[in-house]
Amino acid sequence: MIDRDGFLALMRDRYACKRFSAERRVDDAEAAYVLECGRLSPSSFGLEHWHFFAARSASAIANLRKACFDQDAVGTASLVVVIAARRAPAYDPQGPFVASRGSRFPGTLSAFVEDFSGYYDFLRENNMLDHWARSQCYLACANMMTGAVASGIDSCAIEGYDNEMVLESLGLSPCEWETGIVVAFGHAALSESREKIRAPFSEVVTYV
Repeated sequence: MIDRDGFLALMRDRYACKRFSAERRVDDAEAAYVLECGRLSPSSFGLEHWHFFAARSASAIANLRKACFDQDAVGTASLVVVIAARRAPAYDPQGPFVASRGSRFPGTLSAFVEDFSGYYDFLRENNMLDHWARSQCYLACANMMTGAVASGIDSCAIEGYDNEMVLESLGLSPCEWETGIVVAFGHAALSESREKIRAPFSEVVTYV
């Protein structure tokens, strides 16, 4: 069991790092650990709507920096993860992607499809499939950043990007994929101690 006070201390210390060290890089084991935190994340119906594109080379990171409006957090990172979501056509209950995911679970695939189909119809009729799929990426992103700080790795979530440029840099079709979020990882260039700025518990929590 992880100590709750220790966990909350990590959450209080985590911040959005805007510049990473050029000398202290994310190594292979650290990169694999961060990505595993993403892989183990929950998703709606267990479909794992995402794919993690992990940029570690200087050229790949430079391309993503351009796509992210030249942000230092991206350009100085030693691991930049694009969490991309499959677009709406992938979630056809009768399609191959749903079959590949749904067949892994206990019970029959037909039972999974029957359970999923009602929600799929609701999302499709309200034009929410792409939004639903993209929102799953934030679950993985949060787990990756929390897992990272627990291992002494700093991070910054990036929502400022040109979707088409990001996809083009990865060789992905915008008909099949959408950028969910970009996350930069590394070790901070400067050792910083920041006060956590958050609204008080009483302002954001209501027991009902």
